[in-house]
Amino acid sequence: MHLGKPCPLAYVLRGTVFWVNRRRIALTLVASTATLPALAGCQAVDSVVDYFGPRPENRLLALADAAATDALTLSGVDDHAADLRNSQADALYAEIARLCGTNDAGNAPRSCEVERPTKANRAADSGEIMKNAASATTAAVDEVTVESRALVTKQAIALNAWLPGDAPDIPELSQPEQKSAADLLSWEYEQVFGLDFARAYVGPEHEDSVDHRLEVHHRRIDALQESLSRYGNLPQPEPAYSSGDQDLPHDSASALGFIGDLAEQDGRKWYAAASQAAQEETPDQEWVTWLIGIAAESVSYTHLTLPTTPYV
Repeated sequence: MHLGKPCPLAYVLRGTVFWVNRRRIALTLVASTATLPALAGCQAVDSVVDYFGPRPENRLLALADAAATDALTLSGVDDHAADLRNSQADALYAEIARLCGTNDAGNAPRSCEVERPTKANRAADSGEIMKNAASATTAAVDEVTVESRALVTKQAIALNAWLPGDAPDIPELSQPEQKSAADLLSWEYEQVFGLDFARAYVGPEHEDSVDHRLEVHHRRIDALQESLSRYGNLPQPEPAYSSGDQDLPHDSASALGFIGDLAEQDGRKWYAAASQAAQEETPDQEWVTWLIGIAAESVSYTHLTLPTTPYV
């Protein structure tokens, strides 16, 4: 008897694995046959896959669609902002595809197909669009699955860096947050030490910029010290700090490079703190929001010789 071309293995076996990265879809046919159309062979299996297959995560899809729509709306109004939102949309749609996975042929299941928006919203102020995007993305950090929170945190930082104004006030701290805050306070001491050292070598034309950076770090130190003092856990600055792998500055050019490296390290440090806090089992939204605000402050530096690498 001729059985015809066999269906792809990934569609045939109960417990079908669609993907590649830790997520598996078990396609159980038993309870479904009454609700599916009467089809035969691979067509029937494909229909089951479409019916029971993975779906885009709702919150991620909402963020992706919003970013894509913002990009269309901002195009020709603020092309820099449009580029940022377009790159964020690309990253979010890629994350959706990653979570959905692919079959043995390398294709995403039809149940995970999405349609990217093609129409812009009515023209609006670019600042308002970016403010709304920052607010929505920050609020969504703890609403997406844990494995997507690093990406959404990074995008929230980039969007908050776009906005003027200072970071929010530091909230009350839980025991684990106190430990993280103490580590960040020690980090800030080290940053101030490095900036003070480098300031001695920069030219007079750069001193105001360095002083502004120092003011920002001192504000963070004040906030962290005030918060931690309530709990009796207040690290003190060391007499001196090592520069690690960095060469110490010896003239204006090397001082500018040293300060640029400090800024990049600072952005990575605060991003890591925000991302780690967001990936807790039950994140403290106020603490995560504060960390995102401080990380955005680091990213938004227009420091001396080189801009901070943008997050998308």
